[in-house]
Amino acid sequence: MNLQDKNWENLFGDITTEGISWHGIWTRYSPDKEIITSFKAVRRFQANEDQTVITHTNKYTNSDGTEEEIIWHIEKQTCSQPDGVIHPALLSTRVVSFGKDKNALVSKKLEAGKKIAAELFFRYQDWRTGVAIIYAESGELERITIIREHLNSFPNTPAKAEIEKLPRWSGRKEYLNSDLQISASAENQELVLDPTEGKNKTISLPDGIVVNVPEMVNIGEEFELVAAKLVAKNEYQRLTAKYDNSGAFAMLISEVFSLEDEAEGKIKNPL
Repeated sequence: MNLQDKNWENLFGDITTEGISWHGIWTRYSPDKEIITSFKAVRRFQANEDQTVITHTNKYTNSDGTEEEIIWHIEKQTCSQPDGVIHPALLSTRVVSFGKDKNALVSKKLEAGKKIAAELFFRYQDWRTGVAIIYAESGELERITIIREHLNSFPNTPAKAEIEKLPRWSGRKEYLNSDLQISASAENQELVLDPTEGKNKTISLPDGIVVNVPEMVNIGEEFELVAAKLVAKNEYQRLTAKYDNSGAFAMLISEVFSLEDEAEGKIKNPL
């Protein structure tokens, strides 16, 4: 199987003709963590018999109770490309996957006068979180949208608190290049809560989410868009979208960390 077909399978191989529905609460934050708006929405994915067409339906419930529904058809023949899957709503982006629901939607390139965005996905059992990072046409960080989703029903438990600190964790790292080639690190990695240095801004958000991003992106400078989530008391996931100095998407990095008490051999809870 070539890399292009493997990426399609990683994204949609588990989608059936019956379909699946992610029921979510969407909360948009300003760069200063102020809530801009919050609403409910359902993202539903349904495949045809041979999984060559995915019907994607979003149904939004606004704060005034009104509803809006949008439907897209993602066709393998036209949307599956050597650099990822094109979503009909976002032609300048690509969707890429390591498999096992480690997925991301990323803008292909930073272009002058245009927005750039990435949505990084974290899944654990029947829960999924999308962290969407959006930059304005000026290159300035505009907002962060957290989409907290549950399979086939809306979340019925409140979001957990922000992360205040993390003890020592260790984990594994995988790399997905812009040509969809996947490779893995042979070495265990030690977790650093702030994954980059310099001018990047670290933002801790509810439900164990940490975002680390530059406040401004510029053509001619490399940059990284990083999001992480404490998906369980003993598992911390992090995704990094890397862009080169031409503004082009270069690589997605996936890291999965675990935590164990070295003295007692027991899992600690960092919250």
